[in-house]
Amino acid sequence: MRTEMDMIGSGNQFFAGIDVGSTTTEMVVVNAAGEMLSSAKTATAGDVLGAIRFVLEVCRQGLGGGSELTLPVVATGYGRAHVACATRAVSEIICYGAGAHRLEPEVCTIIDIGGQDAKVIRVDAQGKVVDFAMNDKCAAGTGRFLEMLAHSFQIELDELATLAATSQKRLKVSTTCAVFAESEMISLSAQGESRADLLAAAHRSVAERIAALLRQVGLKSKVMFCGGVAQNAHFAQVLAEELGEALIIPAQCQMVGALGAALLAARDKN
Repeated sequence: MRTEMDMIGSGNQFFAGIDVGSTTTEMVVVNAAGEMLSSAKTATAGDVLGAIRFVLEVCRQGLGGGSELTLPVVATGYGRAHVACATRAVSEIICYGAGAHRLEPEVCTIIDIGGQDAKVIRVDAQGKVVDFAMNDKCAAGTGRFLEMLAHSFQIELDELATLAATSQKRLKVSTTCAVFAESEMISLSAQGESRADLLAAAHRSVAERIAALLRQVGLKSKVMFCGGVAQNAHFAQVLAEELGEALIIPAQCQMVGALGAALLAARDKN
């Protein structure tokens, strides 16, 4: 029976990082110099093992189909224990520090907003974690809140930013629970408030929660914004305004944790 490691193989100096998140699973392969050679992303969709197999195969194909990877493979994310081929598992906090530092060595603060949690991380000049704060108890400060509203208002997730940007009236979400906030917005919609104004208020609400999280660790320039919500251009603008700070958003903003894991794998080998 083939295992994940059989699919990867061994031989060449390639190193992998796999970030198994609750919403998406990412994988990055680097060489000994830390250069990204291949990457893959898929929805976790409740099938952790299937998602892991998928990114492994995509990365293998990305390296030419017949290419092989060498241990170690570092796993991170909430489902890291399920990566059978990993030589070790590392907290995503540490991996984000390593990945962000690789992409922008001067970064001191990292903000990651995913589907189920939000993290704010302070790192030193070497990318090592100095302090962090995390919200994984309530959806109100995560991408899940915006997903809930998109579903409630029957619009596509990628339409959120476009619609929120057309807002003409500043509304305030008064509740602090995602479920109650969603109910409040549905009620306001029934009273005639526009979807654009309600979605803009939701974006500000999440940004305010991230700012509060950031105050726990202290903001220090430069700031990198990662995770799936970083792809929402309107939210990135709102967050930058809330923080009074320009944000660095990597082109592959969802790959930062997997990249950091791959870099740690390369360091292990050395």
